Amino acid sequence: MESGIAVYGEQRGSALGDFNQDGRLDLAVSQNGAATRLFENVGAKPGLRVKLKGPPGNSWGIGAGIRLQSSLRMGPVRELHAGSGYWSQDSLVAVMGYTTYPEKIEVMWPGGKSSIYPVPAGSLEVEIDASGSIKSTGGSNR
Repeated sequence: MESGIAVYGEQRGSALGDFNQDGRLDLAVSQNGAATRLFENVGAKPGLRVKLKGPPGNSWGIGAGIRLQSSLRMGPVRELHAGSGYWSQDSLVAVMGYTTYPEKIEVMWPGGKSSIYPVPAGSLEVEIDASGSIKSTGGSNR
């Protein structure tokens, strides 16, 4: 009751993703013999959207770990993975929450390479390339 989510019937899979690109994770739930339900997250504080461009053969960077860093602390690691649930997969665009706007982002690429990038000030979304570049792709109105 506290979550505000109620899905009656027979569910088949669920996935998290920022479907409306507002920096908040939304929830999609598929059902057997009924319409898929989409729950828009309107209450959470927006996070930083992170897209990875992995190396050849792994263009989404599946298996990479992402962690935000601020002057106060290092955040938790979020791993990008494929096939996150029964007949479902979470978005490969990570939404990284924070309490203090991050100064750096660390990516631990599949294969062991680890890189730290400066976060462009005020970015809503960044794209990080395995070759070593980071760019703001989603505005900067924070």
